Amino acid sequence: MPTEVDPLGAIDDACDEVALRGAVREAADVAAAEFRHTPVLDVAGRWSEMQCHAVAAAVRLVPGGTHLPWTWFVSGSVARGEAAPGSDVESMLVVGDDVDEDGKTTMLERAAAVHAVLERCGIGGDSNGVLASRPRFCRRMRSWADGVTRWTEDPRQDRGVVMTGLMADSSAVLSNLDVDPNALRALTVAAVGNSTWAGQALLQDATALRSHIPSRLRAFTGQSDAADVKLAAIDPAVKIARWAALAAGSEATSTPRRLDAAVAAGVLETDDGESLKDCFEWLTRFRWRLRLGSLTDGQPVSDVVSLSALAPHDRAALRSVAREIVGISRKLGYLSTFR
Repeated sequence: MPTEVDPLGAIDDACDEVALRGAVREAADVAAAEFRHTPVLDVAGRWSEMQCHAVAAAVRLVPGGTHLPWTWFVSGSVARGEAAPGSDVESMLVVGDDVDEDGKTTMLERAAAVHAVLERCGIGGDSNGVLASRPRFCRRMRSWADGVTRWTEDPRQDRGVVMTGLMADSSAVLSNLDVDPNALRALTVAAVGNSTWAGQALLQDATALRSHIPSRLRAFTGQSDAADVKLAAIDPAVKIARWAALAAGSEATSTPRRLDAAVAAGVLETDDGESLKDCFEWLTRFRWRLRLGSLTDGQPVSDVVSLSALAPHDRAALRSVAREIVGISRKLGYLSTFR
């Protein structure tokens, strides 16, 4: 009998970029095939794991990658285990305390080379610029610790809410230093717990709805038919879970586990936590189906959908899920005024 190929092992064993590109493609094909018969959160977890292994492999393939004094962290959906086809990678670096400015410049150049390898393997870097090749995201550990303190003490400055969220989602994928894989996240959980304002700012950000799913009336009258599923529904659920877990003092990373931790600590009501978990799972499955369909058709992946193009049951379910998330967001926003 033929031996079953281990896609992640092939990524780890890739000796050059050509081998890595083929291994990533094979791992992606396996994960996509699993979508038909495997719980979607498990599939998303494996897709995320594939991307983490690919980042580590790309680091090893660049000159000096196995010896430079650095630790590579990822953040966002990849670190949470919730990536989808076409998801990009947010990356950050911790460099050794003895690295001087010339050495740091070299590491920034090598980090850019790592992302170039990943791009050629079909794994894009973060479109918002959260990249280890940028000085803002390449720091010594003491600089990261100072930043976490500053961002949580005054979340309004220096994009404190955004940076706190990135730190809370972070996880190391490769290290040549003696650095805990959860170091940045642990620093953030402790700092939020010691901050007067961070929790409030994170909750305000989580419940500030920046987009919406158009109602039937708006769509019928031609006012709006397009909806950004990620911006209108997925991001609010993820941000509520992140805030709630930090408020509970939990270092959990995945959205479902964060919601469980928040319910256990009494930060969220049980019904709200379970409802958000159900909504998030439905949205993840819906997003995967859309993105796989786009890839199959040779189209760019996108989270923007035309409601009129959806099947009636998907359209109704999407509106129902969005209403539930909006309702919980408004309740949390209202209750926050009494905290």
